Amino acid sequence: MGRRKRKQVTAKRVKRVPKIFTCPECGEKSVKVIDIKKKGAFASVKCGNCGLTKEVLVTSISEPVDAFGDFIDIYYADQELQRLEKRIQRLKEENEWGELALSYSILSGLCKIKAALLLEEEDVNIDEVNKWKIKAEEYKQLEKNTILKLDADELERGVRTDEESLFAESETKIKKERKLEDIFDDPGFLEF
Repeated sequence: MGRRKRKQVTAKRVKRVPKIFTCPECGEKSVKVIDIKKKGAFASVKCGNCGLTKEVLVTSISEPVDAFGDFIDIYYADQELQRLEKRIQRLKEENEWGELALSYSILSGLCKIKAALLLEEEDVNIDEVNKWKIKAEEYKQLEKNTILKLDADELERGVRTDEESLFAESETKIKKERKLEDIFDDPGFLEF
């Protein structure tokens, strides 16, 4: 007599959100988020290898991965500032006004973040904070000027050529409507 073979059951692995992360400074997998469940609004992110520590803002529903993401954003803010400032020069040369406005907007936000970070330090240098705030306002003004330049260029191109004109599209719609009216007015339209 033969036995029935049992069906082998394989357990499905459930992927969990990590609790230990890779340090951006030393490259070791030794960064841990501590004090996230306390009642305070801050959590400490600390590398066990190199000692890099930062306090980040958390909410009541934040997880360690959220705190680590904010930590990474803060850590790379300076590099992002430098990268965008280099990119702005290239965009100006290529007259890419839309991308330039976006870059100015991002730079303005990064400068505000830098000012907020400086306010969190123990020995606050008000002059440095004000410098970053002024820089943020300058980038915001440059963004507004770039948007105005973009609008002016589009309007100028629209008026100069008939193909790219703002009014060319409405004229073609009117011509199409006239053609349709002519077809419907034709007495032989419905005759087959």
